[in-house]
Amino acid sequence: MGNLIHYDARPDLEAVQMNNGHTSVVISVLAIAASRLAKTDHEKEFAVWLAEHDQGVLGTGVVGFDIDEIPWSVEHFAEDKAFLLGVIEAAIARTGWEVLDYAPREDWVVASLREFRVLVDAFSADHIVADESHAWPYGRPTRFALCDEHRVYLHVEGCVVCNDR
Repeated sequence: MGNLIHYDARPDLEAVQMNNGHTSVVISVLAIAASRLAKTDHEKEFAVWLAEHDQGVLGTGVVGFDIDEIPWSVEHFAEDKAFLLGVIEAAIARTGWEVLDYAPREDWVVASLREFRVLVDAFSADHIVADESHAWPYGRPTRFALCDEHRVYLHVEGCVVCNDR
């Protein structure tokens, strides 16, 4: 298998296991949905964080993550969790998929998104890592720009959807 999304603090929960191509699709549809839903700067940060898991830049097989690596805010945990669950639901509903230049294998993508939703839903504020340096290897975004073609928030290396070509 290529990449895992997991919750190490909850070994009773199954990790989301995806091969490299499938991972690219899942990250792209999450970044698209997050970009469509984000209103606040913190929500835009979530969209950028998802987009930064770009195999087109980082390389195949290295973009998996633990749920505690997401840049959760202790003060706004309930809002963060609600936003991310909304992003997952929007991705399941195919929000923005029309910008992709391919047709994803919907049954696989939706199954992985549902598995991801289980992990996010189970995540507890008790497991938030206080040191955010692990969450932002390129540094926390200071501005937010959208890809002209895909309307996805850009990370420092560009658009996750453009880089997936």
